[in-house]
Amino acid sequence: MIRHWVVGAVALLFLATGCGTSPEKPARTELAAAPEPTEEVRDLVLPLDAYQLSVNEIYLIESAKDVLTRACMKKRGHDWDVIDERGRFPDLRNRRRYGVIEMPVATEMGYHTNARLLGSTEVTARKMDRENALDADERNDALDPENGCYRLAGDELARGTHVDDDLVDKLSSGSLKSALRNPDVSAAVRSWSRCMAEQGHEYKDFYTVGEDPRWANSEKPSRAERKTAEADVRCKDRVGLVKLLRETEVAVQERDIRRHKEYFAEVASAKQRHLDAARAVLDRS
Repeated sequence: MIRHWVVGAVALLFLATGCGTSPEKPARTELAAAPEPTEEVRDLVLPLDAYQLSVNEIYLIESAKDVLTRACMKKRGHDWDVIDERGRFPDLRNRRRYGVIEMPVATEMGYHTNARLLGSTEVTARKMDRENALDADERNDALDPENGCYRLAGDELARGTHVDDDLVDKLSSGSLKSALRNPDVSAAVRSWSRCMAEQGHEYKDFYTVGEDPRWANSEKPSRAERKTAEADVRCKDRVGLVKLLRETEVAVQERDIRRHKEYFAEVASAKQRHLDAARAVLDRS
């Protein structure tokens, strides 16, 4: 069974709302830490990634939404703090695509995960602090799901950019499944399994080891979990599994993009219009 142990980049931005902190004294939110990404993870970029929003592009759009939300909230008699974060963050969306592949992560976290694994959580924490400080009227005017200023701002930026991106998601999932069926990859996975068995860990593939129910029953990674994850990373390195998987997936995704050329041109155009709309708002602010 293929499973990704990640919190999506978009979900990261809306990680929590409505925490029980007093609005008079909002606490400075601190989110769990994670090891810094290795160069291998930073370089783990796939062709289909270009057709979905990166974390930096999401933050760009969020900054523009904040500017529009501030104008809307002013009309409703409220202030709104703009979080104008357009820094350059590493794109880590594929960090756990092939399970745990970094020794520092294995040693510290085992197979546990948190939002920090996908990149900086500074913007997320600032958003949570801002929302915790809202009173009831401000919260309703800003965040009402139907008529809140934040919702209206998002609708304005996305106007004329809608495209059915289900195929992108389907092909992304499909490329991984296809790669795992590749004879060379299948042989490498079997070699990985033998390597793990030599170290006392019996698993058929690197997804089943991450899904071991023993890991899910503890809030923090146990010593056994961390040692298993370290063996997992060593065995992946020994058989060159991550490099082989990435190369195979790149070939599959490039083929899919060629097969659906018109569709991907439409997706790319819609994405660009969305980003252009956000930049136009920020240029005027």
